Amino acid sequence: MTYLLSIHVSPRGEASFSNQVLKEFELEFAKQHPELDIKSRFTGDIPHLDFGAQFALRVPIDQHDETMRQDFALANLLTDEIDGAAALVIATPMYNWGPPSSLKAWIDRIVNVRTWHQPTVDISNLPVTVIVTSAGLYSVGENVEHDHLRPLLRECFGRIRVQDLRFIDCDPTYPLERGQIDKMSSESAFATALAAIPSAAARAR
Repeated sequence: MTYLLSIHVSPRGEASFSNQVLKEFELEFAKQHPELDIKSRFTGDIPHLDFGAQFALRVPIDQHDETMRQDFALANLLTDEIDGAAALVIATPMYNWGPPSSLKAWIDRIVNVRTWHQPTVDISNLPVTVIVTSAGLYSVGENVEHDHLRPLLRECFGRIRVQDLRFIDCDPTYPLERGQIDKMSSESAFATALAAIPSAAARAR
């Protein structure tokens, strides 16, 4: 049975707004696709690339020796996860105008010889949803030029030929953190994000 691959990035647990929106997305996805499972992965468990892993990512699989097979093993596993998914959702905060390093570590593993350099995995029809939270407002307005997270994800997923990439924006969260606005208020970023979930969760291949 295939599944929704659910990637969470924030280490803050239930206090994280990205994790809270992700939970609502998973509930909605399960309601719309009761036949599909949900498979979760936390990017904080993924080590950053060392030289061996970086080298193995680019070498054709049939040229891997035993050392390269070991160095490529995690990338191979993560690639199998996205290849087997009916849909992919990523929930991430923005750190200093870009991705948390653990999300970049996951990206660095899935952009590899199987998905890009000599692709044998076809994920072009995989629907990808990215939930993005940030303290300030970066999804629209004058701060858009300082957002380096969404452009990076568009570039990376475009390189591995994903054609259906959608963002659910939950920003700014600063007023929510400070209690300046109730998160279920129609004016809150959280409520805006929730409203975008049903149509995004409807997508599955």
